[in-house]
Amino acid sequence: MAISFPNGEALKFRDITVNYGEKILLSGDSGTGKSTLFKLILGILSPSSGKIAYKDQDGKVIKPDLAKIGYIAQDPVLFPSTIKNNITMFNPKLDLLAEPAALAVGLGTDIAKFSHGMNTEINLQKLNVSGGQRQKIILARSQIHDSKILLIDEGTSAIDQAGTREILQELLKMPGTVIFIAHNFDKNLQLLFDREIHLSK
Repeated sequence: MAISFPNGEALKFRDITVNYGEKILLSGDSGTGKSTLFKLILGILSPSSGKIAYKDQDGKVIKPDLAKIGYIAQDPVLFPSTIKNNITMFNPKLDLLAEPAALAVGLGTDIAKFSHGMNTEINLQKLNVSGGQRQKIILARSQIHDSKILLIDEGTSAIDQAGTREILQELLKMPGTVIFIAHNFDKNLQLLFDREIHLSK
């Protein structure tokens, strides 16, 4: 599969097969197309040649429900609302799951510092939450939404190694597929994954 850009640059990907439930570390130098590959999977970009095929258990090609693919981008998107609403995405049926999800990704100690806890309003102008806290909120969001495939692009870059390990141990328990992009990843953390796919130019 390949994709060409208007500026004349192009990326070519070798054939990759990912089985349901696999936990994969996606690595490679800057510019090798890791984030671009995620956008191709999500349908945000279209390949110039080749294709991405989704298959069921019998090997039959199917049309995926893209809503079941969770995506955590490098720059987390938050809303000017409460921490709880940012986790539940304003679905009141998920309110009771918000705090356990927050605790699972190590957000508990952060929440305890806020006077209104889970009901703290996020101020996008004053940025009353740190980069690491923002990433944890997005990770907690992924915990309570039934994502069959979870794509994480540098989702713990603002969180220390110990915190990253704790979060990954929780995320990698989910039954679905997890593909995690990381730079300069600790060798011990690599062992948490089933395998590594390394992209190169």
